[in-house]
Amino acid sequence: MPIILFFLLATSLACVAMALLPGIALIPATAWGVFLIAAALYLDENKIMAIFFLNLVLLFIMAGAGQLLFYLAFFGIAALTMSLLTSRNWDYYRIQNAGVSVAVLGVSIFLLWSYLYSGGVGVNEFQAQLENSAAESIRVYEQLGIFDNYEQMGVSPEEFESSLKRTIAAFARHLPAIYYIQAIIAVFFMLLLAAHTAQKANNERLKKKAFKEEIMPWQLVWIVIAGLGFWIWGRDELNYIYYLGSNILWTGAPIAVYYGLASIAYQIGRRRRFPRVFIIMGIIFLTIVLPLSAIIFLSIIGLFDSLIDFRKLRAGQEE
Repeated sequence: MPIILFFLLATSLACVAMALLPGIALIPATAWGVFLIAAALYLDENKIMAIFFLNLVLLFIMAGAGQLLFYLAFFGIAALTMSLLTSRNWDYYRIQNAGVSVAVLGVSIFLLWSYLYSGGVGVNEFQAQLENSAAESIRVYEQLGIFDNYEQMGVSPEEFESSLKRTIAAFARHLPAIYYIQAIIAVFFMLLLAAHTAQKANNERLKKKAFKEEIMPWQLVWIVIAGLGFWIWGRDELNYIYYLGSNILWTGAPIAVYYGLASIAYQIGRRRRFPRVFIIMGIIFLTIVLPLSAIIFLSIIGLFDSLIDFRKLRAGQEE
């Protein structure tokens, strides 16, 4: 089978899965990106663009214009960008930074378009819609007697409803962060799995450093610091500035945790066996008993390691 037909078939199957299984679209969308990036190891840019165009036609036919725009904004444009940059021999981390930047921009444009398309329906209106749906569900639960079990545990229907409303409010106001994290995770695994494919094929492109040698881009640290500033500034009034900062912090948290783990992995590798086991067990214990504290701890390590460069990974490298 000609290699172009293989990648056309593989990407098309991923698009079919995205259209038929929107609830788990993140998985086939990641596969779509992996195949597009891997195609750049064998095909020129014109053929990659042709494959991508045919994928979009297939998605439009099967999922419609609305879903097509969603998949483009969250996954497609970032995947195509990384594929084209791979064909131009960019290094792994420059491609990764470009992919994340394009994904964040795409999600931002999609959120703005959704707001304008819905006639200016914002977070409060979205929260009200969720609360109305929740209230209807609670009435059904009361009719079915489901709350009898909760009352036996000391939880009244009023307490349950109040807790549910708080959860809905937090979810509605942090929906942008959830979208951004979803897109960033997809970009991360698209490139990671494509790099693994290149390594298996003994291809010199997409070379990735060992996990313990990875460091958070310093630019991201200042974005997180800005988010912290917004969060503190608007905390008294819980206004849009507060939630802007909160969304930035929630989006940056998994990234900082990842690089915090990389820093710890580096330090563990330098220790003897007994201290190494002690550190690993301590981290596992902290994660199980105090997961929020573990997230904060690892995030701080990832941020400070990027600013101060404890491991001296940037020594002699161009910033």
